[in-house]
Amino acid sequence: MNEKTNVLPGSNKKILSEHKNLRYLIFGTIYLHQGFIEVFLNIYMALYLLSYGISILYIGLTIAIGGIPWIIKPLYGMLSDKKGIRTWGRRIPYMLIGSFFGAILFFTLIPVNPATAWIVFVSIIVSANFFNALCDTATDGLIVDTTELEKRGTAQSICWGSKFVGYVTAAILVGFMIEILGWGIYFIFMGLFLLIPIPMLLISQEPSYDLPEKYPIQDVKDTFKERLVWIVLLFFLISGLGLSIVLSMLPLFLSIELKFSLSMVGIIMSIGYISFIVGCIVAGPILDRVSRRKSITTSIIILCVVAFLISMTSNIIMALIFMVLAGVSWGVFQIVEMMLSMDICKKSVGATMYSLYMSVINLGGMLGAIIGAILVQTYGFRIAFMCAGFIVLSTLILVMFMKGTEQVFKEC
Repeated sequence: MNEKTNVLPGSNKKILSEHKNLRYLIFGTIYLHQGFIEVFLNIYMALYLLSYGISILYIGLTIAIGGIPWIIKPLYGMLSDKKGIRTWGRRIPYMLIGSFFGAILFFTLIPVNPATAWIVFVSIIVSANFFNALCDTATDGLIVDTTELEKRGTAQSICWGSKFVGYVTAAILVGFMIEILGWGIYFIFMGLFLLIPIPMLLISQEPSYDLPEKYPIQDVKDTFKERLVWIVLLFFLISGLGLSIVLSMLPLFLSIELKFSLSMVGIIMSIGYISFIVGCIVAGPILDRVSRRKSITTSIIILCVVAFLISMTSNIIMALIFMVLAGVSWGVFQIVEMMLSMDICKKSVGATMYSLYMSVINLGGMLGAIIGAILVQTYGFRIAFMCAGFIVLSTLILVMFMKGTEQVFKEC
């Protein structure tokens, strides 16, 4: 007999599929703290390591190794799709575990000196990313489980808009906080914020769902029989690689090449993320009514142009203007990617497949961090950014073959 993830009769918990505001609040809060964390892991960790005299090559290696838990996200998805706690569900328990232990691990970063204990530092980063990815994967599955087809763009706008509110807030705070109080306060801030979703999760309940006795591996196999799925996966890999070259090296470019202070880097990055938020908020409702192909083609062309413009940046005015353009176009691009991922997910294996698509993007990001560091070390920042632009532009070939993603698993 199949298990069900519904609560016992008489429970006072709120079923998320019936409480839109609570659902969006949880999604927004978790994505918000993801933004706080990723500000350090994907952006300011490079400057943090640079302050300890770590080379650019080792910085790229640290970013890549730290991202490994995100590459194996499908394993967390399989766990979340199959293993649940009867009265709690198959998503919320992992969201609770990820939030709690992720917070503890960020506190442990405070006394570690990366220059003398690099392996310890990297180990903590990997462990923190494991719990962060576990929470993120379960959250993605819950989004798929509870969001109707016609509201997917709106849901992703809320999620990604919230994440980059976290980016903006943390980006501004990091610069001034570090210069005044030090990195330790920032780590404490991140850890405390990770605990905020826990009370909301404790009063929430997932919608009723049948848990099969065996993992529905056939549904996974059926998904990969679709040629369009493979096209999208390759698109995610290549675009993730190109974007990561720019994103992983950009803070170092602003600090080393343009010689901006940490607080100025934070201000410039925050302006870029404010623009990203605008792109996310505007994109969702509009893209719900526009074909995926048209929207992603436009965003790719703009992203390519922006990468070339960034490579020519020589002063603060140019940096600010180009960051606004980059933020808006990146925001639109991210929403399209997330919508594509939701389109090609079967609900029976929603967390598994959605996390697989995200892991491919993260694999591209990991490769991009390494390749970006090598390019910068060999040819400099500007050539690296131009190469990134050409890599992103090459994905237009794949976009030509994307058609009808919304209909692939509409009936599932």
